[in-house]
Amino acid sequence: MIQVLSWNIQNGEGVDGKISLNRIADTIFSMCTPDVICLQEVSRNLILKDNTKPDQLKQLTNLFKDYEVFFGPAYDVLRAGESQREQFGNIILSKLPVLSSFNHILPQPTNSSFRHMPRQVSEITIQTPSFSLCVMTTHLEYGSQNQRYEQVKRILSLKDDIDNLSTNPATIQEDSPYAKLERSNRIIICGDFNFEVNSEEYSLISSYSDAPLIDSWTHLNSDIKHAPTCGIYDKKQWSEGPHCRDFAFISDNLKSNITDFIVNEETDASDHQPIALTVND
Repeated sequence: MIQVLSWNIQNGEGVDGKISLNRIADTIFSMCTPDVICLQEVSRNLILKDNTKPDQLKQLTNLFKDYEVFFGPAYDVLRAGESQREQFGNIILSKLPVLSSFNHILPQPTNSSFRHMPRQVSEITIQTPSFSLCVMTTHLEYGSQNQRYEQVKRILSLKDDIDNLSTNPATIQEDSPYAKLERSNRIIICGDFNFEVNSEEYSLISSYSDAPLIDSWTHLNSDIKHAPTCGIYDKKQWSEGPHCRDFAFISDNLKSNITDFIVNEETDASDHQPIALTVND
């Protein structure tokens, strides 16, 4: 049994305004002991609301000592006169062996009518006791439906790349960068997608190709509305109230392995709620 948890932690800022990665870790372990943890909105050397500039990658590495850590900065800048880079992005932590890792920058079509930032996808392939498994996490653009749509198209193209590699492997030269690179076509893509179920972006994912990605919540709860992952406690940022914008999509070949999907609706340690997916291996 493999558990994958995903959470937009908002730099560890709770609805009470306090920033605490210790509280984030405590909340995670109160839910389960995940094999893989995917976190969005992780900062390094950026000024946060409490006027600190923490290295949250270092802090999370210390809090999750039993995990290997993979940080994917979407925003990565060295400002004039500074010695430390400002970074902001997603992180994946794994207790299982990681066979390969990638960082994919997503499209950002130019638009000057709203604020937007670079976005990315972190990807690892892990070895479970029974098979290899690809886990990706992302945090899509909030302010632009057009940018989100293009970012979803890029994510789907990543799935296509992996599927194609599984059927048409490259020529191999061992003991070099041309050696065989493990990228499993059993895929979980989770994170804060910044769209809802009735959106064009969601429809694109659910109807893509002959083997679309499957919403794991819907797969397990076909007659039940998605549990809210946002807007339960933070009414200031999310005036529309409770709704779902955090998902875990799976490839068709994982359908029979998914046994549970939970949303922690009790915590207010972030403006989002953590989600956890159980995979039988």
